[in-house]
Amino acid sequence: MVPSKGGELVVRTLEKLGVDVIFGIPGIHNLDIYDSLANSSIRHVGARHEQGSGFMALGYARMSGKPGVALTITGPGLTNIITAMGQAFHDSVPMLVISSQIETSALNYRSGYLHELRNSTILASSVAKESRIIRSHQDISNSIMQAYNLVTSGRPGPVHLEIPLDILGEPSPIVESDFQYPLTSALPCKDEIKRAAKLITSTSSPIIIVGGGSRKASEEVTGLSELLKAPVVQTCAGKGVMDEEHPLCLGSRLHFPSVQQLIEQSDLVIAVGTEFSPTDFWKRSLKIRGSLMVINEDPSSFFNQHSADMGIKGDAGIILRSILDLFQGTEIAKEDSADIVRTVIEESRAMIGQVTGIGKELPGLLRTVAALRENIASKGVLWADMTTLAYLGISEFPVSSPGLFEHPVGFGTLGAALPAAIGSLMAEPEKEVCVLAGDGGFQFTLPELAVAAELQHSLPILIWNDKGYGEIRRNQNSRKSPRNMAVDHRSLDYLSLGKCYGIHAVAISSLDELSEALGEAWKRNSPMLIEMIAEEVIKIVP
Repeated sequence: MVPSKGGELVVRTLEKLGVDVIFGIPGIHNLDIYDSLANSSIRHVGARHEQGSGFMALGYARMSGKPGVALTITGPGLTNIITAMGQAFHDSVPMLVISSQIETSALNYRSGYLHELRNSTILASSVAKESRIIRSHQDISNSIMQAYNLVTSGRPGPVHLEIPLDILGEPSPIVESDFQYPLTSALPCKDEIKRAAKLITSTSSPIIIVGGGSRKASEEVTGLSELLKAPVVQTCAGKGVMDEEHPLCLGSRLHFPSVQQLIEQSDLVIAVGTEFSPTDFWKRSLKIRGSLMVINEDPSSFFNQHSADMGIKGDAGIILRSILDLFQGTEIAKEDSADIVRTVIEESRAMIGQVTGIGKELPGLLRTVAALRENIASKGVLWADMTTLAYLGISEFPVSSPGLFEHPVGFGTLGAALPAAIGSLMAEPEKEVCVLAGDGGFQFTLPELAVAAELQHSLPILIWNDKGYGEIRRNQNSRKSPRNMAVDHRSLDYLSLGKCYGIHAVAISSLDELSEALGEAWKRNSPMLIEMIAEEVIKIVP
């Protein structure tokens, strides 16, 4: 039997798991893995910063439904990628991060070893379902198999594995594991489904709240809504689970008082795949006066923000399908909510300024969001960073299915949009993908423009230039801070920046120009930078 180095076992195991793309940066401490990747069928996408590679893995996972895999070194490599892991952990995105580690003999000492990081698994465990060190060559294959399974089982999320240098480079005749972990979800208990059906039929005004855990259950959510004639309201992560043009869909408007009031008045709230995150309610306190049924892979959600009257653990699609099958051929006498939905949406739109705190700029901003919706294909993907237009887009950028509006609302990471969009193109290159970022947040991961330039794929990158951190500036003004601190930036020369990276760049000052620029961008086989000069696009009067 020919001895294999640990690095080779890592790559061979990932190949067996069906991994087709890995995102990362080579370093002195992980070259044993990269040597084996050189002869692998797995495609490697080299980021310019470890944070970027993490967000690329996140974007890939969002689009493909498969775990995104990232490679890094210990020390600064791991600390850099932890931000992206935090976003994946908050948003329940499946991600496997494999890092190197210093030699086993030097672990947990302050020895001054290059890239030394003491207790790194403790650090990573704060943003991972599990963080584990592989301590022997024999454990490499099984540990990766277990980690890959853990990433997707139950509530998805990131898992971190680290492998010391001596184990990565150590030859051994160990054969890799052939075991394949089952990834199917168990069927729900029939008695639970009957109890759920009984609770549903005993109420008169149900409402359904759907989150990211229901992204694969669009058909079932829509079916239950139509069966019960019940409104559906979506979290940001659940945006598009139900077509937002459907007459029973309230869209992603949990942060509006009129929607929260409707929830409070309902005698049954059916929460599917959501943890009632305060970020979706914009810190407002939601009161649930009726019964609460929670359907979730993670049973902690049964008692997270609200105590459930009934909790069903499992896959949202399977559970909802079982409930629908129980009612097959049965008519449930419920009052149609379409008129109520229409009224509540109108009320929420009238309160956008009050809810967001946006003043005189609001009409121009809303026109801009509408123009984006008009110029991005109905099945195109908008990766929206943490920026003013994105906050408005949560409710005012309607989509017809999940994954068409992606926004890091939970962990709230600036700079996520560009690398995540690159990752999503690795998963589905035929998709039309667009990036929207503020000029402040864009600079967090600006170097990943180099990776985008290498793609040879159309990718409009919209920069909303409001000369700094516009949202923070607005908050400083609203709280009457003594003066604006560190929010006003000198603008970059984006046209020259585009030239630096070898991509076309334009600056626009009207919505007509936006339409033109996006039309041109979709025709190119390369990214295109589009600077939107905020004060001119929305005609702000000083």
